[in-house]
Amino acid sequence: MSRTVYFDWHTCFREGTTRVNDKEGRGRKKKVTPTLVTLVPNALENDRLLTVRPLETKFDVSYGPMQAILTSV
Repeated sequence: MSRTVYFDWHTCFREGTTRVNDKEGRGRKKKVTPTLVTLVPNALENDRLLTVRPLETKFDVSYGPMQAILTSV
């Protein structure tokens, strides 16, 4: 556990939080799935001007995996 995370937890417990689970949305985003590999090219067929950033937002995938999908299309 890093020092920063330790102090974040310490602050939460000092403020009265008693749950020990991480907040939703923290950590890595979901991995590339076969369904996603087929949905991205379909989205590109509908709108050829889409770039990596709007696609990663639309499909909730980080930049690297989205770029890998686009280069394999």
